[in-house]
Amino acid sequence: MKTTIINWLLVLFVSLSWGASYMFTRIVVEEMPPSHLVSIRLLLAALLLGPIFINKEELVKMSKAIPFMMLLGIINAALPFFLFSWSAQELSAGMLSILNGTQPLLALIIAIALFRQNTTLLQIIGLFLGFIGLLIFIGLDEIQVIFFPVSLCLIGAFCYAYANNILFKLNHIKSSALASATMLSGFIFSIPLFLSEPQSFSFDLSLKAYFSILFLGLVSTGISFIAYVALLQRSSPVQASSIVFLVPITGIFWGALFLGENIDQKVIFGSIFILLGIGLTNIFVPKKLLRD
Repeated sequence: MKTTIINWLLVLFVSLSWGASYMFTRIVVEEMPPSHLVSIRLLLAALLLGPIFINKEELVKMSKAIPFMMLLGIINAALPFFLFSWSAQELSAGMLSILNGTQPLLALIIAIALFRQNTTLLQIIGLFLGFIGLLIFIGLDEIQVIFFPVSLCLIGAFCYAYANNILFKLNHIKSSALASATMLSGFIFSIPLFLSEPQSFSFDLSLKAYFSILFLGLVSTGISFIAYVALLQRSSPVQASSIVFLVPITGIFWGALFLGENIDQKVIFGSIFILLGIGLTNIFVPKKLLRD
């Protein structure tokens, strides 16, 4: 019972934090290129959280998994961040959310096919209900079929889904240390992205933008990722990745609270499907997660 409550609190915290990131990102990109924001978010998370959470014992454990840490830096941070940021130039925010929403479905396929994990029929139904709810929530009118950016986003979603399964396999490393090391590795691999931006970096930003950057770096990227990895290690890649369905709901919540955005019928109906799907995915789990 205690474990279940902690898991749901982690789900709530991560979804609220990641939902707020849409609002703060919107503020920052008016004054700074997305590629610069990606690198700064990762750097803040790594520099400020790493010294707190990475100790000698965890360093020894991680030293035996350096290839995995480097891979996570690429496929769980730098590469998907870049792919979604680049695609945002041609796709709407709604379409980006829909494509990112394929992540739990891909995580399920990868978990079963490559990592020998079990699932249940109700868990599969829950994932599809969550995705249908996301489609209703965003609206079918947001669907855009532009081959190249759509393909890039699907690659990004696949990266996240595969990374979830790797993070689960590394559950002998504390979630805080693992998340911090992933952020550092992600920052290193994001440097070419930062340097490729033709617009020069500037400190001439508003106070609102500086606050948003701090929130995005410390909370949305740093603390929230630690909480997400903790949830993943306590449950499974499929259960943890279902948070993706919740993020648009919390994003609308923050938007309505601070930006005066409207909540219409499709948001309400879509949210019902999403919540039902997440409930099925996280309640009806297999008795034995790994196959022999």
